[in-house]
Amino acid sequence: MTSAAVATTSLPAMLSLLSNRVLSYSAPTKRSLSLLSRRPHDASPSLLARPPPSPPPSRPLSKYVAVNHAASYQKSINSEHGTQLRLALEEGRNKDDAPFDPFSQFLDQMGHGSDDDDDDDDDIEHAELLNEHDSLPSPEYTPAGSLRRPLSQRLALRAGYPSGGKFAVVALAGFQHKVTADDLIVVNKLKPVAKWSVGSRHTLREEEVLLVADAERTCVGLPGVTGAEVDVMVEEITRDKTVIVFKKRRRKNSRRKNGHRRQVTFLRVLDVRFPGEEGVVAEGEEERVAA
Repeated sequence: MTSAAVATTSLPAMLSLLSNRVLSYSAPTKRSLSLLSRRPHDASPSLLARPPPSPPPSRPLSKYVAVNHAASYQKSINSEHGTQLRLALEEGRNKDDAPFDPFSQFLDQMGHGSDDDDDDDDDIEHAELLNEHDSLPSPEYTPAGSLRRPLSQRLALRAGYPSGGKFAVVALAGFQHKVTADDLIVVNKLKPVAKWSVGSRHTLREEEVLLVADAERTCVGLPGVTGAEVDVMVEEITRDKTVIVFKKRRRKNSRRKNGHRRQVTFLRVLDVRFPGEEGVVAEGEEERVAA
């Protein structure tokens, strides 16, 4: 269009020309919106009319899973592993006997041979003191809190012989502990103190017992082993060892040193019990046999 034609064209004609162009550009947008709302071509009417699949039949949740590994344990004992365990047991054999004294039998036959009555009285008093000392009950636990064991048993365990018995995994004060009978565990201070006082006995059950096992059977809780119980006794409420908290800012002449001692509770494990009777699968329990 030349400049003369533009000059002679009226203003209404130019506005109508611009409006036609704007309407022509809006057509693709409407078409794209119509395509999005259309149904897929490959969807047949039979598939669309099919009802949704029915959910699987509900089954009661298991309280725990029991794994019976008695056969595999016996097979391991009869193999080379069992031979090594028997050798470890030999490490402590006859270690509790008194040292051999070759002259003890001759001294018993000869006797004292003393006619002094005072010496006899002193010997009698000394023997009575020894008998009284032997009659006193020996402490059951060491100063460190562990069970006092004879020398033969300690040597066998140190050589790798298994201690056996039942053990459990319990959840206390936000932590998990693997415990067995006569164990001493240190946990954060249990509250209220009126309930967890020194000398009080408690039974952990339900979700507090996460696992119970022995050499032939393992019960894994979902999340807790229903029916399993762990008896504990509060032995002491005290404070833990001091932890030093030291903070320093270099070139600022700033340093801080603080000590912290957390409050703890000492618990003695008295007994660990399986749910129900051994070898009987309780209601809601899944039984699995280890291969």
